[in-house]
Amino acid sequence: MRKIFLTIILFTSLFAAFGNSQTKKELRFAISYVASSVVYIDAGRERRIEVGDTLKIYNAGKEIGSVAVTAVSRRSSAAQIVSQKSPFSVGNEAVIVKEIVETIAGNEQAKTDTAASVKRDSSGASMKIPAVVIVQSTENIVSGRVGVQYNSITAENSRFNVSQPSTVLRLDVQNLFGTGAMLSFYDRSYYESKQAYAMYGSSSGLNHRIYEFTVQRDVAGSDYGYGFGRMTSRYVGGMGTFDGFQMFYRYDNFTAGVLGGAQVSNRSLSVNTNDTKASFFLNYRQGIDFFHQFDGTIAYGRQMVSSRLDREFIYLQNSLSLGPELSLYESTELELNDITNGVRTGALRLSNTFFTVNYYPVQWLTTSIGYDASRSVYLFESMKTISDTLFDKNILQGFRGSVTFRLPYFITLSTNGTYRTRSGNTRDAYNLGTSLRMSDILNSDVNAGVRYARIVGEFSEGNNYTVDFDRTFFYALSVSLRYDYYQYTIVSLKQTYTTQTATANLYYRLSKMWYTSLSMDGVFDTTMNSYRVFAEIGMRF
Repeated sequence: MRKIFLTIILFTSLFAAFGNSQTKKELRFAISYVASSVVYIDAGRERRIEVGDTLKIYNAGKEIGSVAVTAVSRRSSAAQIVSQKSPFSVGNEAVIVKEIVETIAGNEQAKTDTAASVKRDSSGASMKIPAVVIVQSTENIVSGRVGVQYNSITAENSRFNVSQPSTVLRLDVQNLFGTGAMLSFYDRSYYESKQAYAMYGSSSGLNHRIYEFTVQRDVAGSDYGYGFGRMTSRYVGGMGTFDGFQMFYRYDNFTAGVLGGAQVSNRSLSVNTNDTKASFFLNYRQGIDFFHQFDGTIAYGRQMVSSRLDREFIYLQNSLSLGPELSLYESTELELNDITNGVRTGALRLSNTFFTVNYYPVQWLTTSIGYDASRSVYLFESMKTISDTLFDKNILQGFRGSVTFRLPYFITLSTNGTYRTRSGNTRDAYNLGTSLRMSDILNSDVNAGVRYARIVGEFSEGNNYTVDFDRTFFYALSVSLRYDYYQYTIVSLKQTYTTQTATANLYYRLSKMWYTSLSMDGVFDTTMNSYRVFAEIGMRF
């Protein structure tokens, strides 16, 4: 099966290399919103923006900085600020020069939408957004990265030592063979040379992990879509990752579909056909763009073990954007069964609920509040109790909130906190932290920050102090240093421990495609010291 995967990847890459002509074009967009360290650009996949793109920012024709794209939707993008000579504002131009591959098949023509839209900035003045450029073609748009990594941990107790050479491959092919589908592949293979795997009963130090291998088609305006492979569904996030399929039909703003497959087994090549899952879902989506839309889904899901019912639930997922200033997200799982005296009975029980509200009333203020309720889920046939989350369930409980102020001279002040009420005989728990960060200190391109947090848990309490520095040299070399000091007390034992962590990170862009990175940690703990090293060299394409 592994040979089949590699054959598909090789064939796809070779196909993308032929039959296409490339021309360089300067694409100009506009900043639609500015947050603390992130800006939003009024352009997305439709205008050929991709994650990893670097755009230069201009104000009145003068370059004032650059940003790197971190997330892309159909018509908008989020980007991290890389450099900034003066504050960015709504309406500033974001410019990138890209190689545009155009292949016109049959009677298809390259189409350009020259209708520029008009929006208003924060002062109420109108601004003209550059026109959308849409090219209908049959080319494969290939992107991704391939790298060689090395991960090492050296501890005072050699039983915890790790030495792992590994390879990583990330491949995305958009508009696969002109169908509008997207191929996604993410793989990591590593070898544990220190034999530490034997502690966990493994028979081999060689491990192969496939996190994603899927072909999906979800084209706006199309009345159908599908997906198959190792995948997750954006419509039913509560189903997690599975090996299977998804099919749906879209009518106007409604989308109805079904998905099903097998539980992923340790992310390896094997498929656990004894554990299966399936879901029916109905989605409603309406809105004019990323900042003005509603997206809601209701789904019925089942998990089976050897053809016997293991779990049955209703999944609700809703997101709402009321402009750049206000957005809301909610997801809820309702269990349809419970157990009484060892017998499964029908019941309606809340298992997992997450709710978040983000509010940006003005450019210098960002606020967020939320509520998390992760509950145990009982699986009847496999006789397990899980919190249905990758994290400890106690972390995702109670209320949370944050406030960020953007002050003059590129200073950012943030405060955040969480509060969880007591459970059983445990006490109330809370975290309260504040941080201060300044960018481009005295025009030196140096960024620095300090943070303090008071952490009171169910069984321990302590104080955490952090200081960090970072700087980018010639847009190619990025260096960051961090020191973390955490002193905590186990309440029942009345014993105090201290952990100090020193971290150095370096990232160097060797060329447009090649890069290398190095991360080093020193962990100095009351019980045991350790040192960690992670290095990677690779190529982005």
